[in-house]
Formats: sequence, C-alpha cells, structure tokens
Amino acid sequence: MIAFVGALLIGAAVGVLTGLFGVGGGFLITPLLNILLGVPMPVAVGTGALQILGVSTSGLVRRRHERLTDFKIAIVLLGGNLIGVRLGADTLSWLGQLGTLSFGGERVPTVEFVLLCIFFVLLSAIAVWLWYDTSRPNASPVRRVGLFARIKIPPYTEFPSLEEPRLSLVAMSYFGLALGFLTGLLGIGGGVLMVPALVYLVGLRTHKAAATSLAIIWLSSLIATITHAARGNADLLLAIPLLLGGTAGLQLGVNLCNRLAGPQLRRYFSLVVLTASLIVIGKILVIVL
Repeated sequence: MIAFVGALLIGAAVGVLTGLFGVGGGFLITPLLNILLGVPMPVAVGTGALQILGVSTSGLVRRRHERLTDFKIAIVLLGGNLIGVRLGADTLSWLGQLGTLSFGGERVPTVEFVLLCIFFVLLSAIAVWLWYDTSRPNASPVRRVGLFARIKIPPYTEFPSLEEPRLSLVAMSYFGLALGFLTGLLGIGGGVLMVPALVYLVGLRTHKAAATSLAIIWLSSLIATITHAARGNADLLLAIPLLLGGTAGLQLGVNLCNRLAGPQLRRYFSLVVLTASLIVIGKILVIVL
C-alpha cells in the first residue's frame, strides 16, 4: 500500500509537469522510484518509460485542438530516435553487467551509481542555463532563431512553424539520435532536454515547444517501452498508480500552462529541474558517505 500511494503521488506530480512544461517527467520518475521506493534502476527506467507513454498520450489528446504541435518535427526526429533508444538500452544492459562498487563497506550496483551521477550533471546544467537565460533583460526575443539554423549541412527541409524555417536534416537527425539515447539509457523521455532544445536549438517559441515535445516524447517513449518490456525492465503493477496519478495531474498542468508567459514557464521549469538535481545529489552523498 505504501508503494502504491507513493507511486500515485509521484505520478500526479509528474502529470502536472507534463501538462505544464511539455515534459514526460522521466527525469523525476526514474530517480524517485529508485530513491524513495527502492526500485532497481533498470526497472525504474523501463517503468518510467511506460508511465511517460501513458501520460504523454493523455497530453496529446488534451492538446489536440490547440494547433501548437509541429508533427513534422516529431516525424523527422523519429529515425534518429529509433537508433538512439536501442543504443541507450544496450548501454544500460552493459552497465548492469559491471557488478557493484564499494563505498564504506557497502556494495552499490554500478549501474545505479553511474546513472545517478549522469542525472545530477545533466539536470544541474539544464537548471543553470535556464535560470541564466530567463534572467537576461531580453529573455523572450522578438524573433526566435535556433542554433540549428546556423548549421549549413545539406540536405535541408523546412518547418513552417519556425521563424527561420530552413534547417539541416543532418543536424535534426543527430538531435533525434541523442534524445533517443537518453530515453533508452535513463528513461527520461527526453522531455527535460526537449523543451530547452526545441527553444534554443530548433527555434520554437516556448508554448509550441511544450506542445511539440509531447508528440516527440510519445514516439520515443513508445519505442523505449517496447524495448525495455522485451528485456523485463517494466513493472506493470507499479505503472498503474503512476498512470492514474499522472492522468489526473495532467489536466491541472495544461490549464496552468495556458495562463503563463513563455519566460515564466522557463523560469519555473528551471526550479523544478534544480529540485530534481538536489534530490539526486542527496542520494549520491548518502551512498558515498
């Protein structure tokens, strides 16, 4: 019962974040399942991917009339995602075979310690950058142009939703590969990276980035769920309360998203990511000390 209630609360919190920021919430689910409920890291990764799939499906349905989602971007990134998820899952399996590490006489699975360290570095870097960017005087530029617009590697394609629509297919493909790898390795769905990346690299406005990220997360989490379920890394009984809580929280998150400006969303998102990084470093310090 404690595990059920804990998973329900985690799912509800993640559902709010999914609707509010367009993130799948795996950056919280995976470490929290491991830290708070004691779920082994590989199972936490697979179960997190399953929960992200369910909540992102609800998010897409909830946003279907808003016309903010750029499905062409999601489809272009799909090819790289397919390969990246498989590479990430293979890396997770390899880490799981490395045995344990010893800290103060205590044995800790290598895969758990390595993934927690990766989570901390990743989350801290994103939080610092988002806070810095939203603290600048012109945090919301008149014309949003992503860094990918400066990459001149053919072939190219155009995305009508962008203010600088012509982008390199090569850059977008490797972008999808990197996001897929993180999904397969960490079970994060890529959302914690997706929204900042779509804003700063691709050039979408924040609200469009939040909506488009849901479509990309849905595709990548579908691939990750199938991959991890085939390897026995998904706990369906644990996923049920996560999904129930996530579906309820999602509705609140979407309503809040529609009431906030882009810079506000990015500032609040940075605080959420920073909180997650502090939880992770707390777990790392407990292990080491």
